[in-house]
Amino acid sequence: MVINKFKVLSRYKCLFVLSGTFAMYICLGVSLASGADTKADVIDFTVFHKALEKSDDSESVQSGDLIFKQLEEKYRNDAGFGALKSKLTAAEFLGRQMESQLKKATERRMSAITDELFEDGKKSEKEDLPGIAPAKSFYETSVELFSKPVKIEALKDDGKNFFAKYYDLKLRIFTSSIAKAGQALVITEPNFKGTHDYVLVLPLLHASDKKSVNVDVLPGWMRRPEQLEVFSDSCLLHYGFGFQAMMLAKQSAQIQGKAFSELQFYRSAAKKCDKSNLHVAVDCLGRAMEYIPEKEKPDTTIALQFEIVQLWLDSGDHTLAAGEARRISDTFPSHEQAGKALWLYYYALSKSNNTERILSEIDNSLADKRCQGYKAKLMYMKWWALRRKRDQGAKVAALEYEFLKQYGDDPIAAPVLLSRSTDLLAQQNYTDARALLTGLVEKFPKTEAATQAKKMLSKLEKNEGI
Repeated sequence: MVINKFKVLSRYKCLFVLSGTFAMYICLGVSLASGADTKADVIDFTVFHKALEKSDDSESVQSGDLIFKQLEEKYRNDAGFGALKSKLTAAEFLGRQMESQLKKATERRMSAITDELFEDGKKSEKEDLPGIAPAKSFYETSVELFSKPVKIEALKDDGKNFFAKYYDLKLRIFTSSIAKAGQALVITEPNFKGTHDYVLVLPLLHASDKKSVNVDVLPGWMRRPEQLEVFSDSCLLHYGFGFQAMMLAKQSAQIQGKAFSELQFYRSAAKKCDKSNLHVAVDCLGRAMEYIPEKEKPDTTIALQFEIVQLWLDSGDHTLAAGEARRISDTFPSHEQAGKALWLYYYALSKSNNTERILSEIDNSLADKRCQGYKAKLMYMKWWALRRKRDQGAKVAALEYEFLKQYGDDPIAAPVLLSRSTDLLAQQNYTDARALLTGLVEKFPKTEAATQAKKMLSKLEKNEGI
């Protein structure tokens, strides 16, 4: 039980209490009427706590339920107690829903297996995989209800302590039932891999982005290090919760006495994510930045940001890629990688066909000393953008001349040569076009432009009189 702080509000002294999974906002009356108990009102919590110490869930539930009924009678008119009871009821209902679906899926698979046996091994026409709602959907439909705080007035310390432990106990009973149902399904359907996903629903509903899952509400056999690592993957890949995934992996490492690096975890987690979890991967890389040692800044920070740029580029979200690249150059203007960041910024803009933005800014970057190593690529990008405008012939011709003069021996010039050849063909200047195409093939044979040039030369050779 951790008491965070006190506040005095008129007639009440309020305690903010956080213990285990159950978080309560509790106001204790300072008047004699609300703060004192008669001997008849005193409730003995000893049996309950002793049962917990013996890890006897059956005895703990029995004594806990009895105490809960006594407290229910005592606080029957308290709205906060009603809210607490509603949460417990909702948690039990949700747990039984999941347990029921898992059991029904097992029954369907058993029926299908029986049918196959009686039909001499013939494949049953029934579904191969059980139709169960995704665990994440149970979480998402309930998260709003469980995010609301509980307020119970006039509750003493022993009552607060009881409620915190009793609530965790009930959740552990619910998750244990879900786990058993999931394991039964695994026996009949080996392809089912979601037991841990469903067991996590209730614990996650009582966690937050700053408060990790309370492992005490998990079944005992699922608190082993290897099981916590499976839960970690579930948080990451099924729910998309990078922080919860990290905390569970960290607890696994601590139990084993292993060193743990939040930075390395988040970088590895980002690589685990596929395209369907792209935003989770980006979130993990962002969280990784919070754990970079001072001596590794800003190089590691920039490296992580470049990884984010590449993720957005690979996903086709070029607008976000451009924004992230620009953020690198703006945040670290003096870093040696600023030029690369600016180049990727324009590259991402080109992928989204944002020629207006490119042409309005690229001259500044061409004159920027930081971009000296990327000048050829930037000139090519400007040439590409001008070509897209279709009414910039004079500017295109002037840029082509300067570009070929400076970088005519670089393979980056191949598309420019191919474009000039196309213009000559359009003007019916076949002789110069042939010479330019031939030179392109000879000079840059491995480029895509050379492949196109060969096709154009082949067509030219078939035309009579050329």
